[in-house]
Amino acid sequence: IEVCHLEGWRGETLNAQFLLYTGRGAEAVTCKVKDLKSQNATFSSDIVKAQFVRYTLADMASPNCRCYRDPEQPAILSPDLIDTLKVFNIGACSTRPVWVTVSIPHDAKPGIYESEILVSYSGGRRISMPFTVEVIDQTLPEYKDWKFHLDLWQHPSAVARMENLEMWSDEHFEVLKSYAQSLAALGQKSITVCASEIPWDGQSCYVELTYKGNVFEYSMIPVTRRTDGSFHYDYSIMQRYIDLCTEAGISGDIEIFGLVNVWTQNPQMPKEMCPDYPEQLRIRYLDEADGCLKYVRDAEVFKDYVRSLERYFIETKQIERVRIAADEPGDVEKYRTSLAMLAELAPNFRCKCAINHAEFIEEFHDRIDDFVPYLRCTVVEYDRLMQYYKDYPDKKFLWYVCCGGASPNNFLRTAPIENRMTGLMTSKLRLDGFLRWNYCIWPDDPRKDIRYSHFEAGDTNFVYPGYNGKVLLSLRYKNLQRGIADYELLEAIRAAKGDEVADALLAKVIHIVDVKDFYDENRCKPSEEMFSLNFEDYNALKAEMLKLLSL
Repeated sequence: IEVCHLEGWRGETLNAQFLLYTGRGAEAVTCKVKDLKSQNATFSSDIVKAQFVRYTLADMASPNCRCYRDPEQPAILSPDLIDTLKVFNIGACSTRPVWVTVSIPHDAKPGIYESEILVSYSGGRRISMPFTVEVIDQTLPEYKDWKFHLDLWQHPSAVARMENLEMWSDEHFEVLKSYAQSLAALGQKSITVCASEIPWDGQSCYVELTYKGNVFEYSMIPVTRRTDGSFHYDYSIMQRYIDLCTEAGISGDIEIFGLVNVWTQNPQMPKEMCPDYPEQLRIRYLDEADGCLKYVRDAEVFKDYVRSLERYFIETKQIERVRIAADEPGDVEKYRTSLAMLAELAPNFRCKCAINHAEFIEEFHDRIDDFVPYLRCTVVEYDRLMQYYKDYPDKKFLWYVCCGGASPNNFLRTAPIENRMTGLMTSKLRLDGFLRWNYCIWPDDPRKDIRYSHFEAGDTNFVYPGYNGKVLLSLRYKNLQRGIADYELLEAIRAAKGDEVADALLAKVIHIVDVKDFYDENRCKPSEEMFSLNFEDYNALKAEMLKLLSL
């Protein structure tokens, strides 16, 4: 068996995969890792994980965004979920991937370490999978200090539903720790807070025939109308979630959804909660007079709520972290009116916006601190975007993809390398980071079937619900993590060697020279025309970058 060689810098998480095949079947298959040894040091095997990869049902073809899947549309078994089960049975004439993760300590001594993974099964001989790890004399910063600004929106309500837990209970928060820690390990910077009910209108899941409730998000701020008619806003749940994420290592912005650009496509919801307020906020409250849940319909209460929220963040000294978030405003006039109202009520709030058109930046740069253009907008209007980037150096500029045909993307049907390309694409675009709307939304049994009727498999999640409330990672998560480490490495080279050297390295895997050529007549080019789909090219690029950085 060929020896697998891995190399990385101190503090980096390395990954590899091998495939087990059996003709007659094998029961009670296990993987045991031996300690890693070099001439001068030894690592405990605890820094290595060898985990079985589980298959889930996924889409073979691409359904249109928010359209019903054809019942005859083919499905495939796709490897994605990295399981924590220690023992697996493998059926006759079948395969089982094993994902290997090596977490190099920050204090590791440089050198080449040797080890092996011993694969055993009931009644059979033990198989040795030898590997080496070369530690380079450079250190990757801790994930909380990474430059890459990652913003994957969280959906804690979905976690409570999947785990069958009372929302915002102690048990719910205990489970959420695992999700926050897994996000932090990617270098996540943003904390998602919902300040009103279902700000995304359930992501159109009213057209979902099977999993209608799984895309609804609920407010983290309980509201009570007391018997004297006054309103009380309880920020303890919101603050507990912010603290949980911050303690995990997510220390960037607190993005507040549900105050501006509230989606209202759902025909089953009231269209006008309050005609006298520019946004149809869904602020649900408990009326102590009769014990009933109701919705606020008084504009003055809406205004009081917004003022109170700003006052809370000022008093708790968190106001600098807060961003009032909007997702793809479609009605510019309405958004303009909403921001004007927000400026009047809460002038200390700054904003963040996922956009489809670059002209948003010019008009709203005085109110918005973080702009996140869609990939198509980024490349088609690239020259204008770069001018804004220079004109407003104090702002962050990220890019995003979601449902639809943009590539690179994060579906199960897309090439796995596209997840890794996220980091290098960000460097190519010369932007600050990446945003995606999903992290932990699932259908009823995602470990077996991750398909929705109007979302592509993988569009709604990077992780899976595990056992006993512990999150399970995916191959897409691991490749995204790889890509962000690539970005950090490349940006270190930019700082040490200059843009010309960094861009020449990028050209080894990205075929497109001019960013605007990623799209052809407003359509994204095929992935293979834009960048390499060969993992070996990326491994060779990384080896060259590590060598350059050590000179």
